[in-house]
Amino acid sequence: MKAKILGFSIFAAAMMLIGADTVPLRLDVTGQPEGAYVSVDGQHRGKLQDSVPCVVLPLTPGRHLLHVEAPNYRPLDTYIYLNEATNWVSHAVDLEPERGIVLLKTKPAGAAVTYKGNEIGTTPLLITSLACGRQHSLKLALKGYQSKSIDLAVASRRPIVRNEELVFDSGIIACTTEPSGATVLVNGIERGVTPLEVMIPRGGAKLTIRLDGYKEIEQSVSVAPGERQTWERKLEGQPARLCVVTEPSHAKVYIDGNYQGNSSPVILKEVSTGTHEIRIECPGYATETETIQLQNGGDETKRFTLKREVGCIVVTTEPSGAKITLDGNPVGIATSPQSTASKGTFKIKDVAIGNHRVGVSLPKYHDDFRNVNVNANKTELADFKMVFKPNFKVVLETGEIRYGILVESETTDQNIVIENGSGTQITYPKTMLRNWEWINPNK
Repeated sequence: MKAKILGFSIFAAAMMLIGADTVPLRLDVTGQPEGAYVSVDGQHRGKLQDSVPCVVLPLTPGRHLLHVEAPNYRPLDTYIYLNEATNWVSHAVDLEPERGIVLLKTKPAGAAVTYKGNEIGTTPLLITSLACGRQHSLKLALKGYQSKSIDLAVASRRPIVRNEELVFDSGIIACTTEPSGATVLVNGIERGVTPLEVMIPRGGAKLTIRLDGYKEIEQSVSVAPGERQTWERKLEGQPARLCVVTEPSHAKVYIDGNYQGNSSPVILKEVSTGTHEIRIECPGYATETETIQLQNGGDETKRFTLKREVGCIVVTTEPSGAKITLDGNPVGIATSPQSTASKGTFKIKDVAIGNHRVGVSLPKYHDDFRNVNVNANKTELADFKMVFKPNFKVVLETGEIRYGILVESETTDQNIVIENGSGTQITYPKTMLRNWEWINPNK
């Protein structure tokens, strides 16, 4: 809305300036490049934009000089003729870029120069077709030398001299080994002993390193033309034999963190020479670690006797008499030294360190479980208060509900006998009951 009001204001002002009897004319200028300055009759009137014309308003009928300029482009001057028959004219412009001056040289000379896929000559070459204010990519090619792509920034018409040095179409590898003195072969042909520099043909080659008492190295290598690589290798000696004996025999054996077995003796026939870490693990025993040094072709035997690490769990149940399980295996019954005591106790000895699952079960009660973490030389406690599991329900005339376990041997046509959670049998005459029924003991 503001733009319309402003446009109307400009139009009204234009009418006042040129007179009410004269119709104001309009010129729209479009084209490239974006941002070019637009002047009419020596006055700056705006810039070219990508999709919006530069509007010149108001203009009188007759001839007007249009001038468009932009950095790194040749300016444009042209006359525009306006008349009252057409009060609006659109004019498109496309400025021509300025061209730079570049002298391109190579060492050695004679390289073919390619620009945008077309060969434009050989070096030394004077190039006058590259637009200013842009970066251009050219490719140099000469037989026996590596092709080369260059980026050339042409800022203005100021002459540029560019020198490029081409490199041979092959590469070099500098070979060093530890220990030195290893024989080097390229595609099966001996070239000398390390340290040594060898030529690698275009397309790559097979490089072989040999030294008595060490593993042979064979590798395909590729070196870019003109490139020089450093190829360093520490030779690996012939493998050693390692035998690990453990007590207990089922202990797990790890070499450098990798599991090797758990049936003593563990024999490894091909172990690399050098330093290795042996780790022995077994549940309930202290882990042992030892670092060893193996020589080329050596035969080593290591023995480990692990120290046992155990704890114990004291299990208490209420009521007593519950069967105890450890990790699903029966281990005993929680008993009480006094027949009248309500709690029973059982001690599980020599339990391996770590997490264990303790379970208790007793007829007429729900089974229960605990996860217990056992630490070395520590006593852990697991206390269970067991939940009664009734299977029968009676409803008294008063509406009171009582639960228990039906004592079928004592129940008659006149009486119902149930046992409550404390083990007491209670007799209910059916005449005192409103209802009775079996229930699911697991709910």
